[in-house]
Amino acid sequence: MNANITQSPDISAPVPGSHATGGGVRAADAASAPRYQVLDVLRGFAVCGILLVNIGDITELGMDVPVVVGQGPSTTQNVLYYLVSTRFVPIFSLMFGMSLMFVADSARRRGVPAWQVLLRRMAGLLAIGLLHTLVYPGEVLKIYAVVGAVMIPIVLRAPRRLVAVLGIVATAASYGLAGSSELNVPGLFLLGAAAVAYGLPAFLERPDRRLVAVAVGLAALTGLAVFWQSRSDGGDPRFVSAGGIAGGVQAALYVALVALACATPLRRPLVAFLEPLGRTALSCYVGASCVVVPVGLLLGWRESTDLLPVLGVAVVVLAGQSLVARVWLRHFRYGPLEWAWRCLTWWKPQPMRRDGGQGLAAVQA
Repeated sequence: MNANITQSPDISAPVPGSHATGGGVRAADAASAPRYQVLDVLRGFAVCGILLVNIGDITELGMDVPVVVGQGPSTTQNVLYYLVSTRFVPIFSLMFGMSLMFVADSARRRGVPAWQVLLRRMAGLLAIGLLHTLVYPGEVLKIYAVVGAVMIPIVLRAPRRLVAVLGIVATAASYGLAGSSELNVPGLFLLGAAAVAYGLPAFLERPDRRLVAVAVGLAALTGLAVFWQSRSDGGDPRFVSAGGIAGGVQAALYVALVALACATPLRRPLVAFLEPLGRTALSCYVGASCVVVPVGLLLGWRESTDLLPVLGVAVVVLAGQSLVARVWLRHFRYGPLEWAWRCLTWWKPQPMRRDGGQGLAAVQA
């Protein structure tokens, strides 16, 4: 690991330019907010995992094949069940919760009511989600929009300690009651918002040995949780409580490992592939459905149960999206759906073309 791992930022410090006393998780006025590259990498990482899990559902893989009683999962399915499924949606939800704080901070810097901005943002996301439902009925953006709107008063007004406590309690309760489910979303949103208030994004950008210790602890917990998953009824962990809990713990481990990897020479290839996906996550998430649905129809995946070629197509789609997004971002500040969402959020046209030399200087919001 490089020198970054030896530094000791204050993990309890709020987001740069912010204060967390008084009326809630808030940010003071500032000229600009940093864009945390590791968060973009994590968001891109989550986009990859979500497509690997969802592509079978999106393309209705095996829907016309009779169910064989007693047939166990294939090797490919087991790899997906123990390494991917239920492991990436929590990361995506956590990142979304963080974005609530980034947008609220940006609204305060602009001198506009944060609740109005966030409410428009959720309304815009709901509209995008409803359109996406026409392609993929199981999509999650609608839920994010509704839950995000409900969370706005808590995120804006509650003290950061209360936000953190509520997030921990809600997340633990939801996993304990239902494993991996939509019930996880409110708690994870609150954890993401609290993470920003406590300065976690800056810490992940330049971690120290504390994160190594956390990763070791999470690895031990993951081992126990995965063993429990293996001793359960088996099958898709999205529908088994033990699998959902294992996925939540393993998701936390993945966050720690990715952040630690970004503090090593691995940062360059991770950034090269994942950052473009993370910065255009909404466009990639929706766009992937629009690509794989016709592919699935063309290849007759409803009459097949072979998961391996389906995952192969997902990998090709993600590689293509990463390349296209990288080229796109050389000329434009945001992905196409990100730009439309941003215009709805701020209720006015936003600059789209990139000015020379801006690089990654754009604010996180």
